[in-house]
Amino acid sequence: MKRHLAALLIAMLGYTAAAGKEPKTPWIQWFQRAADQMNLRAYGSAPFHMKVAFHGFPGVVLSQKKSDQIIFGDGTYEETWITPTQWRREVTFGSYHAIEVESQAGRKMQANSDYEPSRVLMLLEALLYPVPRQWYSPSLADEHPGWKIENGAAGGQSYVKISGSDVPKILLDAPQNVPRLHAYLFLPSGELIQSIEIGVVTDWTEPTTFGGKLVPQHIRIQSGFQQDLLTADVKIEPAGTVSVAAFTLPGDPAEPGMTIRPLHRYEVGGLGAISGSYIGSAAENHYGVTRAVAARDGTFREVELLYSPEAGFSPAALDVTRKYRGASPTIDKNPCEIALWWAY
Repeated sequence: MKRHLAALLIAMLGYTAAAGKEPKTPWIQWFQRAADQMNLRAYGSAPFHMKVAFHGFPGVVLSQKKSDQIIFGDGTYEETWITPTQWRREVTFGSYHAIEVESQAGRKMQANSDYEPSRVLMLLEALLYPVPRQWYSPSLADEHPGWKIENGAAGGQSYVKISGSDVPKILLDAPQNVPRLHAYLFLPSGELIQSIEIGVVTDWTEPTTFGGKLVPQHIRIQSGFQQDLLTADVKIEPAGTVSVAAFTLPGDPAEPGMTIRPLHRYEVGGLGAISGSYIGSAAENHYGVTRAVAARDGTFREVELLYSPEAGFSPAALDVTRKYRGASPTIDKNPCEIALWWAY
C-alpha cells in the first residue's frame, strides 16, 4: 500500500484539496517530525552498523562522448556509528573508494580520487538528509516554496501531501519556464514515503525500527522521466564491539571540503559567481531540469537531464555546463564539491 501511495505523488501534484485549520507553519512540524523519525545519528542514539548495496544507473546525458557519461554500476556503503564524534564511513563504487572517520583525533579521510561520483552523493543524500534541513530551518532557504498541505486517501490509506515551488535568488535573471517543484508524501503517523526535489523522486519503503528510529530497507531514486537513477537495499544491526583501530586513519585531519557527505547550498560559498557565468546561455530556448556536480577543480561533471516537457531538448544546453571552467565552490574558504540542480 505504501508503494502504491508513493507512486501516486507525481500524478497528484495538480490535485487540490481543502486543508483543515492548521497553525501558521504546520509544514515545519511535519518536516521536523519526519527528520527526527529517521535521524539515526542524533546525540544519545543507539550505536549501529549499516551496510547498503546499491546500483547507480546512467541517466540521460544527450551525448555519446565517454567523458560525458554518468558513472554507474554496483556499489557498497558501510557505516559504523557509535556517537556523533566517533564514526566510520566507507564507500566503494566502481573504481572509487573512500573512507572517512571521526574520532578524538578529528575527522580524517582517505580516497583514491578527489571527486565523489554523482550517484554516491545521491545515495548519501537519501540516507543522511531525507528531509533537507532548510525545510525545517527556514532561515537556511534561498526562497520559501509557498507550501500547501493537502489531505487525501488512496486504496483505503490516508496520506498528507506537502508541496510548493520556488525561484531561488541565484536564478532570478534566468527564464523560469519549468517550476522548481518540492513535494513530500507522508502517512498520518508522520512517516515519509516519497519526496520530489527539483526533478529527483525518492521513495523510502519497507521501514524497520532500530533504536526507536525508522530505517527504510529499500530506497529508489528516479528522474522526472520516471527513469531509475539509483536503487539501494539497506541493512542495519547493533554496532556491537568495535576496535578503536576502525576509527583510525593516518595523516592530518581532513580539509573542510574533503568529505564523503553531500554538502548543501546554505553551507557552500561561491555559487552565485558559478551560476551567473553561464546559466543564461544554458537556459536559452530550452525548458528542463538538469543536475551536475560542481567539482573541487572548478569544473562541472556528470551533467544530466532530469526532466523536460520538450521531446527534443537540445544537447547544447548540457554542453554549456560541461564546458564551464572557473571558480570552484568553497566551504570555509576550502574548495569543495556539491551537486546542483537547475530548472529553466
